[in-house]
Amino acid sequence: MDKRTFIALFVVVVLFFVWSTYFSPKPQPQPAPAEQAAPADSVAADSIQAPAAVQTPTALPDSLTLGADSLKTLSLANGNFTVSLSNRGASISSIELKKYTWTDKSTPVELVPEGQNLAGITLLNHKAAAPLDLKNVIWQSAQSDTAGIVFWLGEASAPLVTKSYRLDDKYGILMDVAVNSPEPVYGIEYDFSAGLADSEEIKPRLKDTDYKLLLFSENAPEKLSLAKIKKESPQGPISSFKWAALRSKYFTIAIQETGNPLTSNYYSEANPETGNPSIVLDSRDRSPSQLWEQNFLIYAGPADYDLMRSYPDSKLELIPERGPGWLRWLANAIAWLLKFLHSFIPNYGVVIIIFSLILKLVLHPLTKKSMDANLKMQRIQPQVQEIQTKYKSNPQLMQQELSKLYKEAGASPMSGCLPLLLQMPIFIALYNVLRYALEMRNARFLGWLNLSEPDPYLILPIIMAIFMILQSLMTRPSKDALAKMDEKQQAMQQSTRLMTWIMPIMLFFIFRGLPSGLVLYYTVFNILSVAHQYYTQKRLKQKETTL
Repeated sequence: MDKRTFIALFVVVVLFFVWSTYFSPKPQPQPAPAEQAAPADSVAADSIQAPAAVQTPTALPDSLTLGADSLKTLSLANGNFTVSLSNRGASISSIELKKYTWTDKSTPVELVPEGQNLAGITLLNHKAAAPLDLKNVIWQSAQSDTAGIVFWLGEASAPLVTKSYRLDDKYGILMDVAVNSPEPVYGIEYDFSAGLADSEEIKPRLKDTDYKLLLFSENAPEKLSLAKIKKESPQGPISSFKWAALRSKYFTIAIQETGNPLTSNYYSEANPETGNPSIVLDSRDRSPSQLWEQNFLIYAGPADYDLMRSYPDSKLELIPERGPGWLRWLANAIAWLLKFLHSFIPNYGVVIIIFSLILKLVLHPLTKKSMDANLKMQRIQPQVQEIQTKYKSNPQLMQQELSKLYKEAGASPMSGCLPLLLQMPIFIALYNVLRYALEMRNARFLGWLNLSEPDPYLILPIIMAIFMILQSLMTRPSKDALAKMDEKQQAMQQSTRLMTWIMPIMLFFIFRGLPSGLVLYYTVFNILSVAHQYYTQKRLKQKETTL
């Protein structure tokens, strides 16, 4: 790999990480319809308070606690997960996934933090009055195969508050809330402040970037990293709400309002016990009503693109991490190809090697043309140097003569950069697939490599750097060509010689923190490039000998 290619690779990789971390464009929200403007404006941002700052709730009327059961836990289950529900607060106390375990292969993944509950509700009164907190109330309950689990407060024949849960055949929990109150209600608050439980060991630095809160409102998604949530505790009004999601690296809890969207505010912070993102939603409106009804789909499971895409018109497929929006199509295509190959090849490490071979074959015509042009550039260096010496006082004429020489020789000084630039979108898309795709979770190769995490022993980055040095050495001019150079040109070659060692070292420090699957791909691609370059040089030498 020559100096220009090294510099191009280094600059593009660095710019990608700087851009994606600090300058990636935020989606612009679409204007909300006029009829929905009132709910968003009805609550000022300063009226939204953290759960800890909520006023002490009023005492519950006897009509709500009439006939209350003792504390108990009920459960719903399908082939994918088991959901446990507590009659204290009619809330979700456990979501245990049946098909996913921790790295010990025996402990199932649990999405609700231990000792905490999700989806508790509070009835909102006028701002001057305290809300009616129902999260610690013991609800009455009934369970059936058709209706799922139904919780209620008040008389069974005419409940004042009803909350029901059912499961779909995937990872969806259907939650319906209905209020029939003798007093006006200004909205309902839904408490997901327990957040999302950890599903694997993860370093705090990586958690700050991998864990996110996602909001889809006003027909546009918004992502908030855990680092930003810790710093700002974001909150505010939202209009045209569709869903909110708490996402770890591989799993998510998404709350989608399935009926007429009434949710109008949110508050987020890092859960003080787990340090993970959490959210509280509410549907406060300035116009109270005695009748209130909201319907939700709570998706609680793997952040799997294909699975979440199966929910029609939901946009839930935007929750899995697939990189910048302009490259999601490429990331999706790569993920599909890797999955397809894995259906025949059981190990993802071998799949990545095969993928590298396929990509090398696809790019072969362009790479061949580029390498031929590079080698021709090396062979015309004496003529280039002669022109540079002859016309050094006339840069314009020198450029014209050089262009003429390049055209006659079929060479180009930028020939080595084009294949690399075409590779970079694939590199970026592959990074997101290998780091966040559920299929890569705990995918092992050669015993010590977790393909979604950096190589702990740095073996792959070292091998990659060695082959980069080797490829760079293969492109250096011959001794005869060096002998014909003047002092200035030899000084430039000395600088290039330094870059042969400096650039691989710098790239080693970048790649050592990338997923080992990505480093494996780039290492295999480099090895193939070295072999291809050796063959090309040998072929051209044989051609010159026969001439």
